[in-house]
Amino acid sequence: MIKLGFLSLLLVSSFASAEEARRANAHVHGLNNLSMVISQNQVAVNYEMPIVQLFDDHDEHEGHDDHDEHEGHDDHDELTVSDEALAELKEYSQLFTFPKGAGCNLTSFESGLHSVSTEGDHKDVELSYEFACSNSDQLKSITINAFDRFSELETLNFEAVINNKALSKSLKSDVNKVIF
Repeated sequence: MIKLGFLSLLLVSSFASAEEARRANAHVHGLNNLSMVISQNQVAVNYEMPIVQLFDDHDEHEGHDDHDEHEGHDDHDELTVSDEALAELKEYSQLFTFPKGAGCNLTSFESGLHSVSTEGDHKDVELSYEFACSNSDQLKSITINAFDRFSELETLNFEAVINNKALSKSLKSDVNKVIF
């Protein structure tokens, strides 16, 4: 796992400038981010989403055209999510799945919140998963299930380092699978 941790660090640093730019910009609903590192039989996944996405009743966001969250939405600045609600997201298949033949088993899960805007107290949920895969030669894709789970999810930015090769895609609900 030390090698995977190092690769995870490389992934984080390689996408750091993009991440900082994204966080410095206005909070955006309908956008999730998934970063992944695959090294041999180990996989690390970091998944981020706006906290408001976890709440069923946020009708005030209906009708957004540009989804920018920098004016008139102070009512969800106080949103928080319980540790139990975050723990439910340990069941990663709500968000993504690997091919069954790859035999990937969850070995580590962490969750938390972080502020994403200097205007107000907008927060994102950050989920970190680590897996060991018994048949890594079958690990050739990832399917994003979050589009089915969250009705307001419009776009998922996918960034990965897969056995030392970078991959970046923007996914919509009609194309929810990345083949690598």
